[in-house]
Amino acid sequence: MIPRTIPDLLAGLWRSPWLRLLVYLILLALVLWLARSLTSVLVTALVAYTLAFLVNPLLSWLQRRRVPRPLGVLLVLVVLLATAALLSWTVLAQVVALVGQLPALLPRLPDLLGGLLSRLSSVPGLENAQQQLSTFLTGQAQQLSTHLGPTLQRLFTSGSTVLGGVVSAVGWIGQGALIVILSAYFMLDYERVGQGLMRVLPLAWQPGARQLSTDVGESFGGYLRGQLLVGLAVGVLVALGLLALGIPNALAIGLLAAVLDIVPYLGPVIAALPAVLLALPSGWITVLLVVGVFVIANQIEGNVLSPYILGKTTDLSSAAVLLSILAGLTLGGLVGAVLAIPVVTLLKKWTERYWLSSAAHNLPPRP
Repeated sequence: MIPRTIPDLLAGLWRSPWLRLLVYLILLALVLWLARSLTSVLVTALVAYTLAFLVNPLLSWLQRRRVPRPLGVLLVLVVLLATAALLSWTVLAQVVALVGQLPALLPRLPDLLGGLLSRLSSVPGLENAQQQLSTFLTGQAQQLSTHLGPTLQRLFTSGSTVLGGVVSAVGWIGQGALIVILSAYFMLDYERVGQGLMRVLPLAWQPGARQLSTDVGESFGGYLRGQLLVGLAVGVLVALGLLALGIPNALAIGLLAAVLDIVPYLGPVIAALPAVLLALPSGWITVLLVVGVFVIANQIEGNVLSPYILGKTTDLSSAAVLLSILAGLTLGGLVGAVLAIPVVTLLKKWTERYWLSSAAHNLPPRP
């Protein structure tokens, strides 16, 4: 039968699976090309939407207390910008100083471990352990110094000319301002943005997409928001303790502890290492006190802060948490370690909902 109209012709052609496959491949290639061409735009939008996603519960809480959403957005932006300005003026200089001291801190590790290694020198195979460690760390420090200098120069001087530095600074400031403005729009129209994205999907997919969005929001959003608050509290505790002990760059180390606290188990150890190295010239008593500051801060986090702030958002055993972090580090580095726990939480939620309640799982054993 010869089609009489163009729609009939197109409908007949669309019945061919090979034509549909070709069209889908062309659309996929087009989407990938657009994503690659618009990477900077997509990253900016993603960062802005993530910021709006994280503060949306606070804005909803303010709305329930009769604070208009535009006023709530204004208050949140003022607090965020004030915090960013405070960190820039008080912490950035210490962060730069701490990073600049890293090549000189690594060779101190043999002094830190010297007593232990000297006692183990009588063990067969460990006679030259201290010398080998010193040689290794010295080489690593030289490589770090070689690569760190040019990197810091590019980051903080932004070129060899004053004009280059101004252009780069304006670029960073403009990018930050664009993210803030875009996130403000997302905060104001948060519900409409979600509804607009949902309307694009076919009607049959929308219930499943809403359930998926809810699961992801609970698993990722709840964990990240709670962990940010816990990390902030740990950073403040560590900074105050190090300031009391007179450790240099205490605010920068506190910021490092706050950032790395989102990586359980491994983060506190990494954050404590620069503080311990900086405390070495003051003697072993100061070193032990510094270790005590991190131990106390993490005990407060684990026994007081996390139970109240995070609650039961993960409901994972300690072994599952550690294995998840190790798997995340192996697969995705630091980002993988950060996302490991919410991903495993999401998988556990889906397992309980779809598999444990399924007929296949609940089949009675054969007699």
